[in-house]
Order: sequence, then structure tokens, then C-alpha cells
Amino acid sequence: MFDRKLILAMCVAAVALMPIAFGQVPSTPAADQPKAATAAAGTDQIPEGGVPTWIHPETPEHRRDRLSTEDPGPNPDLNKHFWRFGKSFHLERYERRLAAYDREEGTVRPLGMVNFAFEIYQQNEKYVWVWMADPEEPGPAGTTGTSSTPVPKSRYNDLVIKFLEKSRPQFSALEPPMSDKTIRFEEASDGLPKEGSWRNSLAVGDMNEDGCPDLIAPPQRGTSNYPAIFLGDCKGHWKIWDKTNFPHAFDYGSAVVADFNKDGHLDVAFAVHLTGVFVYLGDGKGNFRESSEGLPKDFGTRRLAVTDANNDGYPDIVAISEGPSVQGMENPVYGKVRLYLNKKKGAEWQGIDVVQPGVKTGADWISVGNFNGDRYPDFVFGSMFQGSWDIVYVSKGPNEWKTVENDGDLIPSLAYYFASTAGKFSSKTRDDAILSYVRYWPTDLDAAIVPKPSIMEMTAVDRISFTKDGVKRTPIAHWSGHEGVAGMGSGDFDGDGNLDIIYTRYNPREAVIMLGDGKGGFTRAKTEGLTIAPQRNYDLTVADVNGDGLPDVIVMYETSGTSSLSVNDGSIHVFLNRGPIAKTKASSPGKK
Repeated sequence: MFDRKLILAMCVAAVALMPIAFGQVPSTPAADQPKAATAAAGTDQIPEGGVPTWIHPETPEHRRDRLSTEDPGPNPDLNKHFWRFGKSFHLERYERRLAAYDREEGTVRPLGMVNFAFEIYQQNEKYVWVWMADPEEPGPAGTTGTSSTPVPKSRYNDLVIKFLEKSRPQFSALEPPMSDKTIRFEEASDGLPKEGSWRNSLAVGDMNEDGCPDLIAPPQRGTSNYPAIFLGDCKGHWKIWDKTNFPHAFDYGSAVVADFNKDGHLDVAFAVHLTGVFVYLGDGKGNFRESSEGLPKDFGTRRLAVTDANNDGYPDIVAISEGPSVQGMENPVYGKVRLYLNKKKGAEWQGIDVVQPGVKTGADWISVGNFNGDRYPDFVFGSMFQGSWDIVYVSKGPNEWKTVENDGDLIPSLAYYFASTAGKFSSKTRDDAILSYVRYWPTDLDAAIVPKPSIMEMTAVDRISFTKDGVKRTPIAHWSGHEGVAGMGSGDFDGDGNLDIIYTRYNPREAVIMLGDGKGGFTRAKTEGLTIAPQRNYDLTVADVNGDGLPDVIVMYETSGTSSLSVNDGSIHVFLNRGPIAKTKASSPGKK
């Protein structure tokens, strides 16, 4: 059994470290300030990216009122704490290319894929600095709001310190061993869009019943629109299906396909931003009729998955809340993850909670697996609530699930959880879960108590295995950075019979293929011809689109103009897997 006192102490510490979301009112951000703008007060060295400024030119008087504390200067100490407006704050710095300016003016979402916005301190061409509220503690007696004070260390009790001492070695780089295999890809995106804003995830299925898989993309982000279906020819060429007929337009999100009414024609379901879930029954000729009775229209979601949860032969739908951006807009009775059971052959849907109301989770990723070996599906979710680690749920019977018991180390604490996948990576009978997360070392912990680790902000990919002896986490790859893994999938990329992993990275911008050995071990393959664009992706899709038995890769990109949709450089790309390059002839592809 886990130490419940330690779990409670870690929960207290994690909640204390949880960031606070600012107002969510959208607005048009101010234009970037020129490099020559007046620098903030101070004599520190100018940071990389040029002289920082606020979002508007400001007078010294305005700056003093805005800061309400001593001036941190243009290159602020990120370990210092400032007493302002009766509360303690510290500053954090993020790469500006990942930021989204779509909340109220003066705030930013420093990680565009996470729905938390913070007050801007300053920004330049490379970085944006934001104010982070510290855990609320009484200010010093007689404070005037213009002095700084360190955050009291009282929450770091002996149990928490012991836990952090144990966790500290994990905050270090882990490079997987290299394989001698190279997997070759060939881009096959002819006919797919080269502009627009495409997010979050698409689906693959033979919608026109010609024997070739097609791509089903949700409506583009920005305005209410219709889905797009790109018909494939099994050779890597695509064309828009201009004969589709959907009853109405809706917003962006994710798509899945299944034959919900078992009539032999593929149907499609969508998770719709700030709205809910829609199901459309298809006839194989491009006509779709809505069948959404019982599905929510007050459950903001951008991700769903298909599973037969009750083993009745009819596909059901599981959907996850998109997170705090919809607070105040969604039904408070719902849990953050909902299962919708298929009733009357897709004519009706019955909603039940997978995650109970009050549990904080919500993100853009769901993976379905069989972790405990019973007849019912289990789940892995993302979470954009730091300190909320209830992300792995296993069934406890029909239509009921429980979270995997955690000690803060099995599911890593102090983290945000991103893309995932599931499959038989170490066992022939049970699935493993592959997690990705961004984990933060507490910056206000005195290094004299616990020395700082080699990495303060870490992105990681780990494997969670489920055996008769218990649940275990095994690290796969760790690196410095807080960008997160936005896309992950699995497939047998080298054709050796073992399941492999693919995921995307931001720095460097690339796709990584980890070749599995069937026993839970991985080596990193080299790749040729598989490129990842600089624009943000929210997932990737693995599917065989040309019928050669090898998994191919599809990536969909949002426009880089996250603050203004006047820039529309999003796109969709398909990469055909041509198999491993023969070891004896490095320039020749292996068998397909």
C-alpha cells in the first residue's frame, strides 16, 4: 500500500504549486513592440531576443502602477518573489513561439496547447515573461505592496522533502539507445490543404467505399464551418469530396469514425470546441444525417475516442473536457470524462461519468487500452491541471472505473500530462500505457534543503505496465524543456512484429520513432523523409493509407497565426512508410 500521509502531503504541495487561470474573455492582442522600444528599468544584461517591452508603450508612472512592486528589470531573477497587490508572485519565462494571445488583453497562454492564461510582465521577439501567483501566505506586517518577500517554506514538511529527495534523480536527461535501423518515409500529400488552420485530430476510414482509406478532418479553427473529407486512391493522392452533405456547420475539434448503426456504412463523430459531441450517420455516398439524441451540447471537448464499453457489439464514445477554458459554460453535474453508450443502433446515446464530478482533469488526449485484463476498456487521459494526477483509469466492472492508486511517483507528480498511446509493448495479454508529461521542479525550494536537479523543467515519455505483481513506471526518454509532446501514436514501423512508438518534439522539431522489442524496451530509429513543420500540431495519426501493411503517419497543423487568423499557414501531410532501409545496402529500401 502507498503511504497515505505522503500522498496527502504531496497533494497539498501540488495544489500550492498549481497555476491560477486569469480571465478567459477573448480579445485582439496588441501588435508586437519594436526592438527599439524603451527597456524596463534596471541595468541587467539584455536577454536573448532583444530589449523586452510591455504590450504597449508605457510611462514610468504607468509601469509603477502596473508592477506594484520593485522593478524586476529586463532580465529578471526567476527565483525571486515579489509582493504585489497583497499577494506573492514570481516570474517565469517561456518561448514566445509557443504562446497564444487569445485571452483578455495583457494576458497570454504561454503554452498554446494548455488553457491557462497569465498576466504578462514583458516580452521580446524570443520570450514572454509572465507573473505566476505563489501559494497565498500572509504578507509581512506593515507591507506597502512595494517590497519583495520570499515565499514561506512551511509547506515543505519532512514528508514532502523526503519525496523530493527521492524524485530529484528523475529530473535528468535520459537518451534512449540508438537502433541501427533507418525507417524511410515518402511524403504523399498531393491534393491535401497547404493553408488553413487544422486542429485537433483527424480520422481515417473508407468513407466512399472504394476500398481506399480517406481522411476525415474536423472543421477548421476560426469560424463555424463544415468537416472536410479527402478521398484517397491508395497511392498517396487525395482530393476533396465535394459531394458531402452535413446538416449544419460547427466549430473545430476532433473526428472519429465507426459504423455506429451497423448498416455497413461508416459514420463519423466529432468533439466540438466549447460545445459537445455530434454523431452523423453516413450512407457511403457522402450524405450524413445527425443522430445526437442524448449527446451533450454543454460539454466543451476537443477529443473523443471509440470503444465498445459494454461489449454489445456497438461502438460507444468517450469524450474528455477540454479544460478550464469552458468553466462557467459547461454542465457542473458532469464529470470531466464522459462515456456515451450507443443505444437503439446509434439512434440514442446514454451518458455516464468515467471520471466523477469534482476530479480535475481535462486536455486534448485520450488513449484506450486493456490494462487489467478484464472484458472492459481502460483509459489514459491528458490533464492540464498541474498536481492532478488522476489520469489512468481501469475498469471495476460494467460502466464503472477507478483511478490507479498513486503515490506521486507512479504517475509523476508536479506535472502536466500530454499525448499518450496504449498497446502490447511488453506483454501479449495486457496493454501498457505510454505517457508523456512536462514536470516542474519547485523553483522556490531552497537548494540548501534539497539541491536543484540538473533539469528544472523536464519533458518525458514513460511506460506504465500492469502485471499480476502490480503497476510500474519505466522511463523511456527525458529531456530539458516544457513544450510537451503534442502528438503520439503506435504501430509496427519496422515490420518485426513488435509494437513501436512515434511522437513529436518541439525542440528540436522532429518526429521520433522508438522501436519496441516486445519486452518493454525501446531503441531510437533513424528516419528519412519524415519532416515536422514548425506550426503547432495537436496530435498525429498512424494508419495504413496505401494497403501495404505498414503504418503510415498523418500530421495536421494549426496556423502559426494563433493571435490572428489572417495568417493561414496550417496544413495536412501524409508520409508513407517505405519500411526499414536494408542494412547491407544503406541506399536501398527494404521490403514493404
